[in-house]
Amino acid sequence: MLAEKRAEHIAFLLASEGGEVAFVEDKGTVYFARFPVGVAAPSSAVVKLLQGLFDRFVDHSFFILRQRIYTTAGLTEMCRGMVKVVAKRITENIRPRDHGELAGLQFVEIGDASQILLPVAYLSQENQKSIQEVAGWLGSHAAVIPARQLELASGLARWVPRGSVLHDYDRDIAAFLLNDQGQLLSYGVNSNSKNKTLHAEVNLVQRLHRETGRPIPAGAVLYSTHKPCKMCAGMIYHWCEDPSQLKVYYSVEEKGGLSRQTVLDQHGLNHHISK
Repeated sequence: MLAEKRAEHIAFLLASEGGEVAFVEDKGTVYFARFPVGVAAPSSAVVKLLQGLFDRFVDHSFFILRQRIYTTAGLTEMCRGMVKVVAKRITENIRPRDHGELAGLQFVEIGDASQILLPVAYLSQENQKSIQEVAGWLGSHAAVIPARQLELASGLARWVPRGSVLHDYDRDIAAFLLNDQGQLLSYGVNSNSKNKTLHAEVNLVQRLHRETGRPIPAGAVLYSTHKPCKMCAGMIYHWCEDPSQLKVYYSVEEKGGLSRQTVLDQHGLNHHISK
């Protein structure tokens, strides 16, 4: 059976419960995630699939994600960005169709269909401080101008443990989000040594949703030590109440194509202030 027809039939087998579905097949096993239709969140079937695969199959996830991903939904900038950074290829808007029997397939669901955000096994302790504690730390080093705020972001990044074997440790990257009154809304530090989706900005945005259920409000300002990659930029943009009213400041230009021409660049929302 041709790849597209095979994908359509797998979608047909998975679509009976409704909602959007994302899946990837590797060596006869179909890994899939569901997401309810009409729910607004910094998540999707694609996001759940990718985050869950890294959480559950730390060592094998890279091999699984060499295969093409399929989803019954259209792709947002958030989904495109995450696939670009941590996977390979994806086909959107797969239509469920019955093309006959497919023998020998095993199905593994990633997360529960009702879950909006998956629980994250590898979220570092540095990401689990209370907003009040971090706000107190920022307040004790009060700053107004963006350059000084970025110095504070660098201070948060120093909370990330470092070691001699770099790939065994998370990168020293941090970000925090202030509303238009200068109050801390959320923060995140990098924790992607095992789960490659857990960049600082992803942790920040998903924490905001977990704790408030609200998007990034109009007039908010995000400060990050490093330029947000395509994945982080897509999630930030996706979960903005009004992206045109957002400002993103960062210090370090990342090398490589994964941070070039992001959706934040395309809309003029990024502001680089070098150290």
